[in-house]
Amino acid sequence: MTVIVLIVYIFIINSTVEDKKEVNSCQSEKHKNNKTIKYIFNLAQWRELLNKNGILFKDSRTLWCDVPSELQSMSKAICQIYKMNDCTRLPCRLIYSSNETLRDVKCSSGGRVFTPNNDKSTQNEADFTCKVGFSLDLFIKKSTNYSYPSIIVDAFTELSTDLYINILNKQYRSCNSMWGFLFNFESISNYPWTKDSDKSKLIDVSFGYDRSRHDFIPHPWLFNYVEQIKFTSKRLSIQQVMNSKMPINSIENSDTYWTNKEMNSIVQNKTKNESYVRSPILWMNSNCNTKSQRTPYMKKLMKYIDVDNYGSCGSKIRSVPEHVGKIQGSTNQKSTNHASYDWEAGKLALAKDYLFTIAIENTLDYDYVTEKLWHAFIAGSIPIYLGAPNIEDWLPCQTNCIIDLRKFQTPEAAALYIKKVAMNKTLYESYHQWRNQPVSEKFQNMLNYFEKIGNYNLECILCDMSRQVDQGNDPKDYKKKIMKTIGRF
Repeated sequence: MTVIVLIVYIFIINSTVEDKKEVNSCQSEKHKNNKTIKYIFNLAQWRELLNKNGILFKDSRTLWCDVPSELQSMSKAICQIYKMNDCTRLPCRLIYSSNETLRDVKCSSGGRVFTPNNDKSTQNEADFTCKVGFSLDLFIKKSTNYSYPSIIVDAFTELSTDLYINILNKQYRSCNSMWGFLFNFESISNYPWTKDSDKSKLIDVSFGYDRSRHDFIPHPWLFNYVEQIKFTSKRLSIQQVMNSKMPINSIENSDTYWTNKEMNSIVQNKTKNESYVRSPILWMNSNCNTKSQRTPYMKKLMKYIDVDNYGSCGSKIRSVPEHVGKIQGSTNQKSTNHASYDWEAGKLALAKDYLFTIAIENTLDYDYVTEKLWHAFIAGSIPIYLGAPNIEDWLPCQTNCIIDLRKFQTPEAAALYIKKVAMNKTLYESYHQWRNQPVSEKFQNMLNYFEKIGNYNLECILCDMSRQVDQGNDPKDYKKKIMKTIGRF
């Protein structure tokens, strides 16, 4: 009986070891030539090419080739994740590399992007150059000591077991093949495979907005607007914000809002009946079915307070006023031209006239903070926010500057408080006090981090880690050194 138990135990242990090998297998050959050119296969470029050019639609302008037999299992698996049928023939540039498909990335040691300067007294050459491409022939061994390329995984497509484990990891991965991915601007909740703990073991380096999951944090939405938030000289002043607000032309409640009690110098010659603004709140969203349940929440909120709805969701949808239509380029254009509109310019033009702007994210994910928040800030409107659970880490203010919907048990309670702020000029103005102050320490630490991370990129870090393997160093330790150099926030 003891012997049988021992045999079963050994079998389980061996099976566990084999499973771990399958998840993160690595060929044992050694690579000592540090001058060997490093290649990166960027699978994400397949998706980009498909979206941009419709490259797989056969036409006379595209040269097609047969996929070599040794690469057909890979091409078939790739085609499956992109929902393509027959991949025994593909556009030649997806199979064979050329100067047009390969891009040089010049790097400095430590995973940094090489930046040339005019100082002749210092080194002005890259420490090494990587070649990044998307053609399948990067996986064809050119010699006995050829290393398979590192890979940039497409984080926006499912990490299929067949492609990533059974084919790429088991058959086409050398010990110095580093894998990485970049996940930014989209919510993790909409891409659940990025949370797969088993698949994550395949990844050596990850860039993504969620600090609890990723090694490095790429520039967020904030950096499109950072100067208008960081520097007091470039922000709207409190006085500019207060003067920009339009009187509220609401049938029932307009006489209770401070904008109607005290007409400022800009609008004092206008009556409330001339104002296009009918409520204290601006709402403008096009995604109506979000995991944050934004639309159902707004429907409830609108039962207790007026909301001007210029989006595609909910009820009482309004057309943008003529002057905003001109700003966003939508005047006299057909609905089929919506993609050509400058929605951001239109929203900013609207938000500056409103006391509050709805800034409810699509999902309620850690560190997921999008342009919805920053638009309200730079336009001079108080954000009514629901989104990242750690939003305090991202706020520039040392005092209150958002209406945090988490603080209210019901939409009715939130509406009552919003009305209170809208009726009290002093209370409303208090939410803009941050405009006269330096940004918070947390916010500044965050800006410092992003200033440093701007000197690095995924490609240079992957290539440098591969070089470390060639030199007999542990790439994980090397990555930790880079992370320590950059720091965290």
